[in-house]
Amino acid sequence: MNTNVADIDETVQIEACPRQPDASGATHGWRVREYQDGGVDHVEVRDGTGRVQLVIAYAAGVFWALHVGFPTARVSLPNWRLKLPEGASATEVYAGTRFSLTRFSRGEEAVWRIQPA
Repeated sequence: MNTNVADIDETVQIEACPRQPDASGATHGWRVREYQDGGVDHVEVRDGTGRVQLVIAYAAGVFWALHVGFPTARVSLPNWRLKLPEGASATEVYAGTRFSLTRFSRGEEAVWRIQPA
């Protein structure tokens, strides 16, 4: 993947996700950016501080979670489901035409789940 911003041929759509309270009452402003690189669509999610939380790539109905950020996000893919934290609160962070992305969190533990549309 080409990471040089000046060289990326991209179509960008930015969606401002509403601020939603989590179980502790704190609010998180999620920022989502869609772009295309080399014919593969991507969705990048940043938290309220601007830190990248995860990047999802998808093409021909197949999803990948790219390893970015520290710690790397745990992502439950349609073809590889992870167990969700017990008693987790759910926050839908992204809802697009191809899939939705929901964050299930309990304390410091979080799993992101992709659900095809």
